[in-house]
Amino acid sequence: MSKRMERWITHLIAGLDEHVDKETRAKVLEQCGRQCQSQSFIKKARNIYQKSENINEFLDRFGQVYKHLHKEGDSVYIIYPKCYCSFVNKIPPEKLSATYCNCSRGWAKALFKGALGRSVEVIMEESIMKGDKQCKFKIIL
Repeated sequence: MSKRMERWITHLIAGLDEHVDKETRAKVLEQCGRQCQSQSFIKKARNIYQKSENINEFLDRFGQVYKHLHKEGDSVYIIYPKCYCSFVNKIPPEKLSATYCNCSRGWAKALFKGALGRSVEVIMEESIMKGDKQCKFKIIL
């Protein structure tokens, strides 16, 4: 990524943080994340879901394909040990707020809505951009 694009993204997110309420910022970035989600990946997840007997079987089978999907007790998470977003993963975390991570929330919402045929909620519990050691998104099915 060019330094120019890095500055553009960091200033965009800083501007949203300064001038836009938290709920609207989240909605804007979620919409971006939905557009980033691959239709072929959604199709793969939907096929696994359609061949599964129940949601638990789907999560187990999909977790074998998508290594970032984890079950902890009755909870379902997407956990990343590092930032995989090619738009921002070269930007030092101190230069970009966790507002940007709402994009990943939208990505996850699009994935599960496409697979399950219904909306899900996604809660960002941890973010590398906030200084956490990992990104952790709880999926509320």
